[in-house]
Amino acid sequence: MSEPILTEDQRDALQEIANIGMGQAGARLAALLGRFVHLSVPRIRMVDTDTLPSAVRDMLDFSEPVTALRQSFRCEIAGEAISLFDSRSAAHMKFVFRSQESAAEANDEEMSDAEVLSDVANLIAGACLTGLFEQLEQSPTFTPPRLIGVQLDLEDVLHPSKLPWDRALLLEVNLQTEDGVFGSHLLTLMTAKAVQSLVSAIDGFLANL
Repeated sequence: MSEPILTEDQRDALQEIANIGMGQAGARLAALLGRFVHLSVPRIRMVDTDTLPSAVRDMLDFSEPVTALRQSFRCEIAGEAISLFDSRSAAHMKFVFRSQESAAEANDEEMSDAEVLSDVANLIAGACLTGLFEQLEQSPTFTPPRLIGVQLDLEDVLHPSKLPWDRALLLEVNLQTEDGVFGSHLLTLMTAKAVQSLVSAIDGFLANL
């Protein structure tokens, strides 16, 4: 396996920048849920397609099948964000959105489970990554979240045949309410080519400190 692309200083800077972006997502999610949301320290690792499922499995705080959504982001740095939800979290978000619809006396058709989780995934990934990249003077755009599947094993979500690269930078964060009714993992993946642009942006950030 090749040496990590990021130096220790670059990795520390990315972790700190990501932590600020994740805080913005946590605040927005807390406002939606009406509960305090705890965020893990962002974890950063270079992974191969073959080792990605086991690497992510080591990071997860739930082992049951997951509901997974995937969306791309692009600025000078491009990549993919994968949002993972366990069954309890998916059910709770459905309840939250149904309650809000009822309170607003919405006349539209009831949102499907996939639409509910798509909105949540978009909120989390959008806030996290926009907050991260803004500090690097980047403005990412996002594709709409696409449902990979419901109640899937992690190995099915991250199967090498579904990943169009051999090696990537993985940035992972866990969002969890104190009472445990909601938990989600956001996986951000950037290929080695994208990481080259990321390194240049981080070096510019460090030079301005």
